[in-house]
Amino acid sequence: MSYTLDYIKTMPGIFSDALIRGPERKLYNYKIDGEWKSYTYQEVYDIIQRLGFGLRALGVREKDKVGILSENRPEWSMADWTCAHFNMVSVPVYHTSMQRQISYILDHAECKVVFVSTKELAQKLVPLKHDLPALQYIILMEDTGFDDKWILPFSELLKTGDKEMGRSKVSMQEIAEKIRPDDLWSIIYTSGTSGIPKGVMLSHFNISANIQQTQAHANFKKNKRWLSFLPLSHSLERITSLFSFWIGGEIYYAESIAKVAENMKEVKPQYMTVVPRLLEKIYAAVVEQVLDGPVAKQKIFNWAQNIGHRAVEKYLVYNKLPIGPLGLKYALAKRLVFNKIAEVFGGDFIRCVSGGAPLAKEIGEFFAAAGVRIQEGYGLTEMSPITHANVNEHLKFGTVGVPLPDVETRIAQDGEILLRGPNRMQGYYKDPGGTAEAIDKDGWFHTGDIGFVDEDGYLKITDRKKNIIVTAGGKNIAPAGVERELTASKYIDQAIVVGDRRKYLVAILVPSLEMFIKWGKQQDPPLEFSTYEDVANSPEVEKMIRNELSAHQLELAGFEQIKYFFIAPEPFTIESGELTASMKIKRNEVIDRYSEQIEALYEN
Repeated sequence: MSYTLDYIKTMPGIFSDALIRGPERKLYNYKIDGEWKSYTYQEVYDIIQRLGFGLRALGVREKDKVGILSENRPEWSMADWTCAHFNMVSVPVYHTSMQRQISYILDHAECKVVFVSTKELAQKLVPLKHDLPALQYIILMEDTGFDDKWILPFSELLKTGDKEMGRSKVSMQEIAEKIRPDDLWSIIYTSGTSGIPKGVMLSHFNISANIQQTQAHANFKKNKRWLSFLPLSHSLERITSLFSFWIGGEIYYAESIAKVAENMKEVKPQYMTVVPRLLEKIYAAVVEQVLDGPVAKQKIFNWAQNIGHRAVEKYLVYNKLPIGPLGLKYALAKRLVFNKIAEVFGGDFIRCVSGGAPLAKEIGEFFAAAGVRIQEGYGLTEMSPITHANVNEHLKFGTVGVPLPDVETRIAQDGEILLRGPNRMQGYYKDPGGTAEAIDKDGWFHTGDIGFVDEDGYLKITDRKKNIIVTAGGKNIAPAGVERELTASKYIDQAIVVGDRRKYLVAILVPSLEMFIKWGKQQDPPLEFSTYEDVANSPEVEKMIRNELSAHQLELAGFEQIKYFFIAPEPFTIESGELTASMKIKRNEVIDRYSEQIEALYEN
């Protein structure tokens, strides 16, 4: 098959191409004891060589599966690259996963070795060993000792690798040169919004192609600082880490989600990958701060937003600076308002990639006015994962952009998005039936997403195919659109809309504890809220939300508006099984859990 790009076709090829352009450049940066430390490209290359020979000394061979159970840190990426160079298969596992999920993935993939970040995580695996017949070793990234001989510290594996290297008759380079483009490099288990996770098989060429497709499309500047905080186990953050590596990026691992804001100020990143939820929180905090301020400050903010909206619409979405009278007003708006928002990102920010969920148009415009360009995109793990992204020279908020080079897009008769390209997965591991269902005889991957291509060739996602609601009156409704309107309210964190084969729509809502604590203090007399339970059980909150929903459903057709709702007794979380590890709501899990409350809403 002919492609428009001249691809490097294996991951060792990607690494080598980056290494020769500056082995002494800083690569992975991490914070320990309050100080940022780093590894260079050459140091990482030397470490993965030692790790690989260490694994070979333990009996791990080509095609064997190697699990990675860890938060973001340099060792995560080093273990991944080790698999790439020694033709082993990398199996990422979310460190936030429940024990049964970890057990299922490691058993299904038949992992022989698992890299684990902490003693606490290792202790979750110890009682599972009798259920994991393939598992022989845990490699602990910390140097904490274990009495069990099958649990080895990272440093011990490096020493073992040094000895094995001295005895070996083959070099890492010779092993890597034998790797073929279609050799399996990674099995990524989809977190799944329902059912058992599926193991997506991605080859060396699948992922190396997507790295090059992404850079050819987005044209990120080379040798810039990237902040990594989304889980590397998620395919979007992983590919971001890989293509930023390839273009000479300096990757900083955030200490935690809670410290992202602090780390942004320290690192002053120029690029990062985000999910809309982070941007929504920053936006809500800014608006709340303005509303708490004096009337004069509110007037200046509203004026700046109006100027910013005009500047974005006419110039900034096309990556141009406003000119003339609007340019002068915009310069003043930046000085008074927008520059302060840009400082939240560290002050040197250029652009971020947003994916995983739709981004509200007004939020995209707000940050664009502040000089924070958000390049919204689309993809699926099965496509390695990125397939579409907005063009930096023409951002269209509310769309996911145009296809990457060599990605073919087709809209089926029922509106389903079909995709094809060099980045399409090989199939689902040990699941030929699922593979045949997902990939048709012509090689098209059936995404399960519904959408359309607009007049400019930009793709817009409307909902998941299986989520489409058909009311008793025969109206087709995409619940995601309704849910976006509901959660546009700063008082509503999460929403699930229900109504298939029903006369009207209802919703399960999760209010914002933070916003209602502030709201409660402003009431006369004040309402004291300290826990989510306080908010969920408050009749005043229910009344306020009802009024809030009236305002946020004005843009919806009558049949799209929810008639009744109830407040969930607790937020949707990963721990409760209602969110995936990538923070997507498991719709079926939530609806099943609250089936009685839903039925009660239809008895009104």
